[in-house]
Amino acid sequence: MYPPHYIAFLTYFHVDRDYFECHEVLELEWKKQADPERLSPWVILIQIAVALYHERRGNEKGARILYNRVENRLKERCFQLEDLGMNEKQVQQDMHERYHSVGQTAFTDYELPIQDPALITIIQQAKRAKKPSTLTYEQLVHKHRYPFDEKEKRKKPN
Repeated sequence: MYPPHYIAFLTYFHVDRDYFECHEVLELEWKKQADPERLSPWVILIQIAVALYHERRGNEKGARILYNRVENRLKERCFQLEDLGMNEKQVQQDMHERYHSVGQTAFTDYELPIQDPALITIIQQAKRAKKPSTLTYEQLVHKHRYPFDEKEKRKKPN
């Protein structure tokens, strides 16, 4: 029902909390789209992941820029996150709140407001199957600094 890269994105997002990898894996889905102007729900999800990556790393300016972009794009109603099993209004409200709280409070993880029971089940099963992520692990927080090669994993998501 949903593209495999989207399921991989949700697993990285909700289980591993690997926001860097979220961007990488969903970019593969986004590049399949015909719209070169980034008018795709994939770009919204990529930007949410990148905003969280910046916020967790303490890059307040980068996080605010991306939260603002997401909020503005959702206001334009160019996307239908409901088609991806999400509560779009809740995402918009959450991005507004995160924009205003960056730097004011300690970083907290974010759960995308999934409303499709099938997706909720997939995420719950993935959480049970994996060891919880160490959220302060240097190679997770600053993943862009570390060389790695997960290209094959991205091409063939579980």
